[in-house]
Amino acid sequence: MSPRLVIVGSVIADQMMTVPRLPERGGDVMGGPVVAQAGGLFNVIAAASRLGMPTALAGRVGTGLVGDLLWRELAATGTDVLLVRAVDGDSGCCIGFIEPDGERTFVTSPGVEQTLTDADLDTVAWRADDALYVSGYDLLYPSTGPAVARLLARLRPVTVLLDPGPLIGEIPRDVLDTVLAHTTILSLNKRELGIIGEPVDAPLGIWGRLPDDATVIARVGPDGAWVHRRSEAPFRVPAFPATPVDTTGAGDAHAGALLASLADGLDLPAAVRRANAAAAIAVSRFGSAAGPTSAELAEALA
Repeated sequence: MSPRLVIVGSVIADQMMTVPRLPERGGDVMGGPVVAQAGGLFNVIAAASRLGMPTALAGRVGTGLVGDLLWRELAATGTDVLLVRAVDGDSGCCIGFIEPDGERTFVTSPGVEQTLTDADLDTVAWRADDALYVSGYDLLYPSTGPAVARLLARLRPVTVLLDPGPLIGEIPRDVLDTVLAHTTILSLNKRELGIIGEPVDAPLGIWGRLPDDATVIARVGPDGAWVHRRSEAPFRVPAFPATPVDTTGAGDAHAGALLASLADGLDLPAAVRRANAAAAIAVSRFGSAAGPTSAELAEALA
């Protein structure tokens, strides 16, 4: 049986529009059409499933217009939803604005996905070879964050990828430290490293908070990604050329492709190279879940 990717946390809907610029406070701008689509950690699911990795969601999907959209999209990817669907509320959504250079700005309104408990996660039939993906957004939630931390402490998965996200500085220290202690791949961008006072391309000081065999991947956009291992010199894996039109979900595409590549048996440098190619394809397209198919990725790598 192939390893499966289990997303522990939130799928939400993205409502995206292009804007010529962000409005000033109290101002207004005319934007493009609003596009509603599955987003949040669905982007990671889509990226991995398109590359042939089985996927599952240990998260809550609501009942309503947003939940119905997410339920259909999850079914289309063949994703197993491991928790009972909520009947007491809808899933959350994110309003996103995409500027001409592809940069995106979000405002998120959480829904039922923010309320995971220990009892919820205890209902899951976890597998020994599950690869778990954890997002820093979920670690911020008062119920979900501590529940995920306790899950990792008692489950001790072989593979845990943590993407702490842009709000890394707001995650409660005790929750973050517990999750880091069981993280095998920490994937974050240059800005997020700066928030915790770490360099991109020099030896890190975070090793005392991570397992001995952990890997830190510092994503640096058009410059590729720096790979850090304890007691080894960091090295950079170059990016693939791309003209950004929408950077939404670029890190998600990178993470999904990385985990799918490792599950396929690729070594770390080759897996990061494949993930860099997937991210380059994703940013060259509009849409949140813009990761490539296996055929598209093979063409880019060739």
